[in-house]
Amino acid sequence: MSTDTVADRLTGKATAHLWPTLRTVLFGDRLGLSFFLASLCLFGLFWRASFFITDSYALANGLYSLSNGQVVLTDAAYGSGLETPGAHPYGGDLLSRNYGALILSLPFVFLIEAIDAVASLRIAFVALWSLALLALFVQVARYTGRPRIASGGAIVVLCLFVLNVAVARPLEAKTHLYALQLFHATVAAFAPVLLYRLLARQESTRIAVIGGVLLLVGTPLALWATVPKRHVLTATVVLGIAYALYRSREPVDGPLVSRPLTFRALAYALVGLYAWVHAPEALLLGAVLVVVDVSTATDNRLRPLLVLTVVFLLSLLPFFVTNVLVAGSPITPPRLLAGAQSAVEASSTASGTTGSSSAPAASPSGGPSALDRVTNIVSTAMLPIALLFGEFRVGVETALLNPDALYQTVVRSGYNSGTLDLANEEAVNLSLLESAPVLAGLTAVVPAIRRWRRSQSAYRIRSATGVADLFAALTVLASLLFYASRLPIHAQVTVRYIFPLFPLGIYLLVRLPAVRTTLDDHWRTFCWTVAVATLVGGQFVVVAVALWINGIGEAFQLHALLSLSTALPLALWAATGRTEGWVGRLGAVLLGLATTAALLFGVLTVLEYYPLGNSHVLPLIRTVADVLELL
Repeated sequence: MSTDTVADRLTGKATAHLWPTLRTVLFGDRLGLSFFLASLCLFGLFWRASFFITDSYALANGLYSLSNGQVVLTDAAYGSGLETPGAHPYGGDLLSRNYGALILSLPFVFLIEAIDAVASLRIAFVALWSLALLALFVQVARYTGRPRIASGGAIVVLCLFVLNVAVARPLEAKTHLYALQLFHATVAAFAPVLLYRLLARQESTRIAVIGGVLLLVGTPLALWATVPKRHVLTATVVLGIAYALYRSREPVDGPLVSRPLTFRALAYALVGLYAWVHAPEALLLGAVLVVVDVSTATDNRLRPLLVLTVVFLLSLLPFFVTNVLVAGSPITPPRLLAGAQSAVEASSTASGTTGSSSAPAASPSGGPSALDRVTNIVSTAMLPIALLFGEFRVGVETALLNPDALYQTVVRSGYNSGTLDLANEEAVNLSLLESAPVLAGLTAVVPAIRRWRRSQSAYRIRSATGVADLFAALTVLASLLFYASRLPIHAQVTVRYIFPLFPLGIYLLVRLPAVRTTLDDHWRTFCWTVAVATLVGGQFVVVAVALWINGIGEAFQLHALLSLSTALPLALWAATGRTEGWVGRLGAVLLGLATTAALLFGVLTVLEYYPLGNSHVLPLIRTVADVLELL
C-alpha cells in the first residue's frame, strides 16, 4: 500500500467524521438542524429588503464604511444623509453603533458580492431559499425514515422555485443591507435550536420540539429576524448562556468538550462577545450570570475562577480593539463616548467662561501622578457597574410609583401618549402579552409554587435545570427593571427593548408542570388548533380588517384585543394547574389559539401593515402583498 493511499484514506475518514461532528456541535442532532433550516425558511418569507427602523440607516452606512476600510461614517450610501438616528458625533466624525454586528457582517458582504458577480441576486436569493427548504424536507425524511417526504418535498420546492422566478422583479436594495439582514437572520435561526437543545436535555424530545415551535411562531422572532437590530442577537445570546450554564452542571458527553468548566467559560465568553454588539445589555447579562453562576457552582476555587476571568477577558478583546480603533478608548464604547462628549459640550456652553476650573493634582514632572492614574482607571472601570445599579434603582422606583407604565408595557398598550407613534399618531405599539399572548400561560407558576417542596429547594436550585431556570427568571426580572424607566415608548412595535423576555418566557412557560404535561399529553390537539385557527381563523381576521378597520392603528389594536382575548382564558386555565381529562385538552386548545394570534399578527404585518414598499425578497410573497390590499 503506497503512502498516497494511506494519506487518502486518513483524509477520507477525517472528512467523513467532520460533518457529523460539526452538526453535533452546532445543532445537537438532526432535529436541531431541521429547526435551523425551518427558521431560515420562515425568515425568508418575512424578509423585506428595506428599512423597518430608521436606526438601521446608520448600521448600513457603517457597514459600507467598514467594507471600504473606514471605521467612521464617510458616505451616505443609504438614506438622505449621514445624520440619521443611531449615528453619533464624536471628534468631528460620525460613528455608527453595534460595531460587533457590523464586523461580523463583513463576510456576508463579500459572499453576496461574489454571488452578484456570477448571478442575479433576485434569482440567487430564491435559489438559496429553495435549497434550504429542500434540505429541510431531506432532514425530516431521514429523521422519520420516510423517503417519500424528500421526494414530495423536492417536487414542491421545484414548483415554488419556478413560480418565484416567473414573477421575479429586480431588487432595489444594496449589498450591505442584504449582508446585515442575512447575518441577523442566521444568528436568530440558532435561537430555536438552542431552546430545543436545552429542553431536549431537560424534558422529552416532544416537549423540546413544541418549545421551539412556540418560540418560532408564537413570538415576534420571525418579524424581527431580518431587521438589522440587536434584539434577535440578544435572544440567541441569552439562550446560549442558559444552555452553557446547564451543560456546566452535568457530565459532559459532547464530541469536543471534555470538562464542564469549558461550558461554564463559554457562558462568560458569550457575554464578552455580546459586549462587542451592545455593551450595556452585556453588562446586565454579565451581572446576572455572575450572581447565578458563583452562587450555585460547586467549585469556586481560585483556579476555575482564574480560568473564567481569563476567558472573559479574551472574549472582550474584539470589544477593546474596536473601541480603541473607533474612539481611542478600550473600555468605553463609541456610543457612550459620543454621548459623554455631547454632555461635556452642553455643560461647557451652559457654564460659559465665567466659572473657575479645577484640574487633577499633577506630579512634580508636570503630568498626573501614579495614584491619579490608578484612581482614574478604577473609577472608569466601576462607572458602568454604578450606572447599572442606578438603572435598577430607577426601575424599582418606576414599578412602585408608576405601575401604569409597567402595565402598559406588559399587559395592555392601548391609545396613550407613551405608545403612540410620533410620526403619525397611530397606536402601533403592542405590549408583551399583545405580542405573544401564549406567555399568559406563565400564571401556571402559581400552582407550581404551591407544590414546590421546601425540603428539596436548595438541591433543585443547584441542579443543572435549576441553574438554567434561575438564570432565565433573574434575566427576565433584570431586563424589566433595566428598561422600566424608559417604557413604554414609541417605535417599539412589539416591546423590542425587552426582547429577551420572549425566548426566556417561552422556556419558563414550557418548564412549568401544568403546561408541560398538557403539551405532552395533548400535542395533537395543540397542533390541530394552530393549523385550523391559522387557515380558518386567519380568513376571518383578514375579512374583519378589510371591512371594519380604518388605518394601521386600528388594525394593530384589533390584533391587540384578539391576543388579549386568547391570553385571558389561557391565564385563568394555567392558574388552576389542572391537566386531567377535558381540562387538559382545553388548555392545549387555548395554547394553540394564543400561538396563532401571534402568528397572524406577524404575517399580516409583513404582507399588509408594513410591506415597506412591497420590498419582499421572495417574489411570490411580494405578489401576494400586491394583491392583498386591506387598509
